[in-house]
Parts: sequence; structure tokens; C-alpha cells
Amino acid sequence: MTLSKRLVGFTGGAVDAAALHQGDRVIVLVTGRSSQARTMQLVVDDPLPAGFEIETVLGPDDAQNGPFKFLGQLSTASVQEARDDRYVATMNLAGKANFAFAYVARAVTPGEFLLPGAQARDMYRPALNARTAVGRTTISPGP
Repeated sequence: MTLSKRLVGFTGGAVDAAALHQGDRVIVLVTGRSSQARTMQLVVDDPLPAGFEIETVLGPDDAQNGPFKFLGQLSTASVQEARDDRYVATMNLAGKANFAFAYVARAVTPGEFLLPGAQARDMYRPALNARTAVGRTTISPGP
């Protein structure tokens, strides 16, 4: 399985995680692909960095008919939750298929924080998994 995570602005451009300001909103796009030939029950778990909160989760309709068309096709989740400390989504993923999930997060607390990596795994065969790299984020005080 492969997995990637990136921060995107509201016009579709990349966002520098080291140059955010308090109040900035970003779209977190988590994408991947299963290399397994069989269907799996996929769970995607993306812990939030300290200093951020989730405003809303985005679904397929937002990316097809809404203002977020630049995201491309988003997957239909069985469950999609914005928790206090993380974003979680599950779905039945067909063999050798791509998946993509997105949510809007806001930088709320100034400081320098760890940007945790996302994880995707087969719920019933947890050895089948993928993780993204860990990074750093800096939130400067707002105006």
C-alpha cells in the first residue's frame, strides 16, 4: 500500500507547513493506493498536530460540484469523522484501487509543532499498512 499526505491551499496550490499564521485554513489531502488484489476494509488515521483543529470534512460531492474541484475525485467513506485530535475514515477498498480523503483544518495556536504522519491499514490484516513521513509545522501569531 502507498500513502501520501499534503497540505493544499484553497486555490489548489501547495502550502508551506513552516510558514502558517494563526487563523490560516488549509486542506489536508491524504491519498494512496492498494497493491493488494483483494478488497480490504481500509482505515485512514491522520493525527492532528497540536495547534490545529478540524473545521470540516470533505466528501466526493465537494470535489465534483463544489468549490474544491481542484482536489480531483475523493473517495466515498463508510465512516468519516473529525475528532478532537485526529481525522479518521474507513471504506471498503477494491483491489488495486486508489483512494483519497480530504478535510479542512485551521491553525489556531501559535508555536512550533510536530506534524504527525498519516497511517492507512487493513482493519483485519494490520500488517498491510502504510505511513507518511513526520514533519514540522510553525504557526506564527495572527495579525
